Amino acid sequence: MIKKLHKKMLLAACFAGTMLTSNAQTGLNFDGVNDYIQTPFAGVLGSANRTFEAWIYVPSPGPSINLGILDYGTNAAGSRNTFLIKDDNSLRFVSGGSFANLGTDPNTVPLDAWTHVAFVLNNGTGYLYINGTEAISGNLSNVNTPSGYEDVLIGNRVAAASTNNMFFGGQMDEVRIWDIARTGDEIQDAMYTEFCESTSGLVAYYKMNDGISGADNTGATSVNDLVAGNDGVLNNFALTDANSNFVDGVPLITLDETTLTAFQENATYQWIDCDNGGASIDGATGQSFTPEVAGTYAVEITLDGCVTTSECMEVASLGIETSVIEGLNIFPNPTADFVTISLNETKSFNVKLINITGQIIGNFNGNQSNKLMIDLQNHKSGIYFLKIELEKGQTKTFKIVKL
Repeated sequence: MIKKLHKKMLLAACFAGTMLTSNAQTGLNFDGVNDYIQTPFAGVLGSANRTFEAWIYVPSPGPSINLGILDYGTNAAGSRNTFLIKDDNSLRFVSGGSFANLGTDPNTVPLDAWTHVAFVLNNGTGYLYINGTEAISGNLSNVNTPSGYEDVLIGNRVAAASTNNMFFGGQMDEVRIWDIARTGDEIQDAMYTEFCESTSGLVAYYKMNDGISGADNTGATSVNDLVAGNDGVLNNFALTDANSNFVDGVPLITLDETTLTAFQENATYQWIDCDNGGASIDGATGQSFTPEVAGTYAVEITLDGCVTTSECMEVASLGIETSVIEGLNIFPNPTADFVTISLNETKSFNVKLINITGQIIGNFNGNQSNKLMIDLQNHKSGIYFLKIELEKGQTKTFKIVKL
């Protein structure tokens, strides 16, 4: 996630623009073949309380093998800490042996979306969280990680008797390890911010801010641990294109029509102008911000004394529709499965389905029709947009809610 912008420094405008780009919010793409990170951190040992957190992005069609988020210890009953996405798209913690494993139902981890996942061990009870919501809890009284074995791995598991790697395939950002049991509220309340290095209980912290998205990063050899200097060595990453390289990290803001909104709630906000060297915008101190002119904007978020600066996002125009389309209706909205686009006469039209981060995730055609039904059953709950385009440049964008 993005590093803090030092906007008060007296820099030339061109250098400030370069700084905004080079410090852009990044994560890592793991190729699922042999990419992994090896750290020198032994992890939280014994039966002590612990919390693991990460943002992950698992692409369609979903995993065909188990995907290791992080692990350490040794392959013996109760002695490893395998935090993973199983090949049935469930979230799991596996320590080996009876009473040392915990998992959600299949297909509970969303695909094609940044998803926050967490594991907590609290006095022998384990908890798994997805996007800050508890998914399952259970007895993990046999967890007892010994010292002297494998240090923390990110993107794979500790060695097994047979070749049984769990190379992560997808994207990862903001990997955090704590020596305390964080509550569900604590996890949910700070998912969309970075932490200060001195945050109590935080014992390893990999922001993945060590490269430039999609650029040639072959000079990068490690990802920094911001807490104790247990930097992780990058193994087998190509670091030359969109795959096996640094990529755009988890988004911290969203654009709805002409209004930008920070996902993080209950914080202090200062919106900034990315086209003007990151200068503060007078009076723009709310969670949401509607600019008066088109441009590129970001927000500084302050929570518990720690400052996070979001990605820069473009507001290309001050309206999401170029003209009104008469007789156009969208229903039902909200919907749990299908949404129907209805016109009052037969026409040819195109529809784009756009997620909350601005990605086009579906294209549909209504060829000489007055009705089109779009299936949303395989998409996670949340806010989406339907951009409808008719002939002669008529367009209109609708916000829809998937239950």
